Order: sequence, then C-alpha cells, then structure tokens
Amino acid sequence: MTQDLSQDQYTRAADELERAVRHYREAATHSARGEHVQAAHHAHIARGHFLNAQGMAHDAARWHADQFSDTVMAEHPVAEHPVAERSVAGV
Repeated sequence: MTQDLSQDQYTRAADELERAVRHYREAATHSARGEHVQAAHHAHIARGHFLNAQGMAHDAARWHADQFSDTVMAEHPVAEHPVAERSVAGV
C-alpha cells in the first residue's frame, strides 16, 4: 500500500469500473440475442461493481478530507465572505 491511501483507493475503484464495463457489454450482447434474463444478471452485477467503485471513491474523499483539509486551507485560505441575510418575500 502506498503512503497516500487515496491512490490505492482510486486504483481499486478504477478496477471495479472496468469490471462494470465488461458486465454491461456482456449484458448488451445477451440483450441483442434476446437473452433477457442473462442480460439482467450481467447488468445487475455491473451496477454492483459501479456501486463498489463509488463507495471506494467516497472513502478516498473522506480520507483525503481527514488528512489534508487543514493543510490545504493553510496553504490556500478561503476569503471570509459574509453571508447575506435572506429576505422573506412580502415582509
């Protein structure tokens, strides 16, 4: 595992997306043949791989926020902008 955990998470997420693509392509092939049950199985599996990838990307983002938020804010401070008061229509 690398020092930057997000690199490994992004790589694993990319691997999951590649698996999803293969299953979606197989689903399309089965669908073209009229094999709709097999197509649905592959499409369902593909969706699972997509969700796995999404979860890994979320984990990487959370880890990145925990590890680097303070450092990034110190290096690139955000200017304070006052929040405008919201007006209520008719008041």
